[in-house]
Amino acid sequence: MHQAFENAGTSKGLEVWRIENFEPVAVPKNSYGKFYTGDSYIVLNTKQTKNGSLSWDIHFWLGQETSADEAGAAAILSVQLDDRHNGAPVQHREVQDHESNLFLSYFPGGVRYAAGGVKSGFNEVEINAAGEKRLFQVKGSKNVRVRQVPLAIASMSKGDCFILDAGYDIYVYVGPSAKRVEKIKAISAASQIRDQDHAGRANMHIFDEFASPSEQQQFFDVLGEGSPDEVPEESENDESFEENDSRTVTLYKVSDADGSLTVTPVGERPLKQNMLESNQDCFILDTGASGIFVWVGKGATSQERAQSMIKAQEFINSKGYPVHTRVHRVVENGETTDFKQYFASWQDHGTIHSHLIKAAMDNDSSEDGEEREFDPEILHMFKKNGGRALGFMPDNGQGEAEIWRIKNFDLDPIEPHTYGMFFGGDSYVIKYEYNNKRGGHGYIIYFWQGKQSTIDEKASAAMHAVRLDNELNGKAVQVRVTQGHEPRHFLKIFKGQLINFSGGQASGFRNIRDHDTYDVDGTRLFRVRGTCSDDTRADQLPETASSLASDDVFILETPSTTYVWNGVGASDMEKEMAANIVGIIAPDQTPEVIEEGSEPDEFWSALGGKGDYDREIDPNGAPFLNPRLFHCRILFNKRLRVEEVPHFEQDDLNVDDVMVLDGGDEIYVWIGNGATEEERTKSIDMAKQYIRTDPSDRNEDTVPIVVLKQGDEPRSFKRLFPVWEDAHWELQPSYESIRQHILDQNHPLE
Repeated sequence: MHQAFENAGTSKGLEVWRIENFEPVAVPKNSYGKFYTGDSYIVLNTKQTKNGSLSWDIHFWLGQETSADEAGAAAILSVQLDDRHNGAPVQHREVQDHESNLFLSYFPGGVRYAAGGVKSGFNEVEINAAGEKRLFQVKGSKNVRVRQVPLAIASMSKGDCFILDAGYDIYVYVGPSAKRVEKIKAISAASQIRDQDHAGRANMHIFDEFASPSEQQQFFDVLGEGSPDEVPEESENDESFEENDSRTVTLYKVSDADGSLTVTPVGERPLKQNMLESNQDCFILDTGASGIFVWVGKGATSQERAQSMIKAQEFINSKGYPVHTRVHRVVENGETTDFKQYFASWQDHGTIHSHLIKAAMDNDSSEDGEEREFDPEILHMFKKNGGRALGFMPDNGQGEAEIWRIKNFDLDPIEPHTYGMFFGGDSYVIKYEYNNKRGGHGYIIYFWQGKQSTIDEKASAAMHAVRLDNELNGKAVQVRVTQGHEPRHFLKIFKGQLINFSGGQASGFRNIRDHDTYDVDGTRLFRVRGTCSDDTRADQLPETASSLASDDVFILETPSTTYVWNGVGASDMEKEMAANIVGIIAPDQTPEVIEEGSEPDEFWSALGGKGDYDREIDPNGAPFLNPRLFHCRILFNKRLRVEEVPHFEQDDLNVDDVMVLDGGDEIYVWIGNGATEEERTKSIDMAKQYIRTDPSDRNEDTVPIVVLKQGDEPRSFKRLFPVWEDAHWELQPSYESIRQHILDQNHPLE
C-alpha cells in the first residue's frame, strides 16, 4: 500500500489525490473541485452510517488530455486504496465532462476544469494577472460543471450563466432565462475562482436583472465584442448534457480462463439475483445510460479483484462504447442500491424474513435458531419510525452511560437522575461503555444535537466526541444524533424514558420544569412514539391542535389536569408506553385517559381551541424500501432531463424544478414554486413511465402517483427524508442577499 494512503478513509469526509509522476499527491482542501484536464486524480469519499460504521466510494478521474500512463497509474493506485479497506469500497471510473451525479455531489461549489497538467507545468494563471482573459460557462444547478469556453459571444446563451475572468476583475453574466438556483451557483463558482486562482484579491461584478443596460454592456466591453441583445437564446452545448438510454439492460458473465476475455450473456431485464455466481471471476451489468457495473463475487482472488476494472475497459472496447462510459465496481454483499434496482427482487445477505422477525422481537442473535411469535403491528411501527429499528445494536442498552451538556463550548456533566432529558436548544455528548462479545470493553460516543442548538454548540459537541475517542485510543464508535431521529440503540440506553424538551436548559436540571422556555401557564404537549417498552421517546411540541396526529399518543399537561390522548391509529404498545412515561413528565398528577373523538372542552381549551390536525393513518406496506429521488427539468430543445440524486436530503429539492420521489407505497411528484407547467406535465408522464417499467411487481394500479406542491407536503412524504424542517425554505438566504454578500467582499487593490 502506498504511504499516501496510510490514514485514508479512517474518518468521514472527502480526500483527493492528483497523480504526479505516477505517485499520489494530496490536493489541498481549498483546491477541491478544480481538476486539470491533463491529469488524473483519485477521489475517496468516506461515509458514516447511522450505526457508526464506515463505507467508501473510490473514484479515479481522467482528464481529457491525461496520458495513458497516468490513467493507468490512477487505476492501479485505486486498487491499492481499495485493498487498504479489504476490498469493501465501491469503485467508479470517471471521465471529464461525463462524471456521475454521485461524483459531482461531493463538490457543492461545482467541478471546474483548468487547462494544463503536471507535465505541462500546470499553465497556472498568474495571480491577479491583467493580461489573459478566460470565459467560463456554468452548467447545472445541484451538480455544477464550470468549463472554459472560447472567448466569444457565440459561446454564450441567455439560458446560462458565464464568468469572465479578467485578472483583477471577475465579471458574472446571469442569463435572463437562468433560474434562481443557477444564479446562486454561478456567483458561488465565481467566488471560488477568485479564491483559488487569485488568492481572493480580485473584485467581482455581477450583471443580472438588477443591472442597467449600460452596466450590462461593461461585460461585453471587457469581452471585446457584442452587446446583451446579441447573446444567443440557447447554447447547443445543452445537447451534450443529454443521454439516451437506448441499450437493453443485460447481464454478462466475464471470464479469462482460456487466456482471452470471454463475455457471455446471462440474461436481460427482468434479472434475478441468483444469476450472479460467487465462484465466477466477475459479472458485468450493462445498463445503458447509467454505464456498466462490474460485480465481483466473494470467491474472487485479490488478483481477480484488481483486474476487474481492466476487464471492464476491455468490455467497453469490445462493445464499441464511448470512452467516457461510466464504470462502477461492486463486491458481493456490498452491492449499492443503484445496482440492486436492476433486479426483479433482491434479498440482502443475512436479512431473511426470520431475522427481521427476531429483530422485531428484540432478539438480535443470529445464533438463535428458534423462531418466536411476533406481533405484525411491530413491522408497521418500524415504518412509522423510519425503519430505524433494525439499525446499529452492539448490545441491549444495559451498559454504563456518562453524559455532558455543551456549556460555554466545554463539557458540563449532568446529574444521572436527569439522564434521558434533552433540550432542543442544547447539544450533548454521551459516552457509552459496554461489554462486547469478545469479553472486552466497547465504547460508543454519541453527540446529540438539538434542533435549536447553535452551530457553535453542535460543532463543539462533534469536536469533544473526537477528543473523547482519542482518549480511548480510537476504540470508540462515533455516532451523530439529531433531535427527533434517535437510533434504536440510543433509545434503549434510556430504557423508554427519553424526553426531548423544547428550548434550552437554564439551571443545571434542578427539575424537569426548570428551563428557559417553560410556559408560564403550565401547559405542555408531548408526542409519544416507539416500537417496544424500552425503545420509546417523547417529544415536546407546540400546544396547538395542529400538533396532534391520529397515528400517535399524546400527553397534554395543564395546571389542573394531565391528559393522555389516544389517537384512533395508535397501537396498544404506544398506549402502554405513554402510561409509563406520563409519570416522569407530570409526577404530581393522576392522568386522565381520553380517546380521540371523546375530548372534554377543557382539553381543547388548553390547546387554544379545536383545529385541523393530521388524521392520516399509515397503511400497511413494505417497511424497508430505500426511497429514490429524481430531479426533472426541461432542456432548451423541450426534452425532459431526469437525474437521480444520491444520498438525498431536503435541501436537494430544487425549488425551480420538479422532483419525483419513489417512496415505495407511492410515487410523489413534487412541484417547486419556480417550476413551469410544462415541467409539471412532463414530470407526471415520467413518473407514470417509471412505474410501468419497474422490474418488481409494482404497477400503476398498485402504486398511486401523488402530485404535491412545495410547502404542502404530507407527513408520509416528509418521513422519507433523513431530517425535515417545515421552515427550511423560509430560512434559506435569498439570491439578493447572497449577491450582496459577494459584492461586499470587494476591496480596492493595493
